[in-house]
Amino acid sequence: MEAGAAFYLKQGNTYVLKLVGDVRYTMGCALGDFLDGLFAQADYDNIVVDLTEAHSIDSTSLGLLAKIANFNRQHFAHPTTLLSTNPDVNQILDNLGFYDIFTIRDTGENISATLQQLAISEPCSKDALTRIVYEAHRTLSELNPRNQDEFKSVLDGLRPKLGHP
Repeated sequence: MEAGAAFYLKQGNTYVLKLVGDVRYTMGCALGDFLDGLFAQADYDNIVVDLTEAHSIDSTSLGLLAKIANFNRQHFAHPTTLLSTNPDVNQILDNLGFYDIFTIRDTGENISATLQQLAISEPCSKDALTRIVYEAHRTLSELNPRNQDEFKSVLDGLRPKLGHP
């Protein structure tokens, strides 16, 4: 498996987040911190997610992408465009209900600007990673009743570690 990496760029009023390789929860803190910073800015009106070079993506990373969809819908009143050409990744997106919250295009886009890589190598505290994993799965659970059943045991297992009853 190719280790996961995350890249971003700003084109006009749009931020593009590109995830490549094997996208796993170990990227959660860096990706979560990036999104928190991005959500606090006011210099754009759209976020596009590019998964065209992702080989696989786990539920924590998908939960973070669902946060992007929620943010775009709440702040810009339009769905987030998600680009994905991998049939396996598309099947996961479909199973989790992403076609209901994203505009998913089975195509790639030619990005003419230089992508900046997100620093993933910084160590993440166990508590911070637990919080990211919990919040990501909670976001996925809120998408539909099937996801609530799917991720109930994950949330129930993580809740006590966060001090939640």
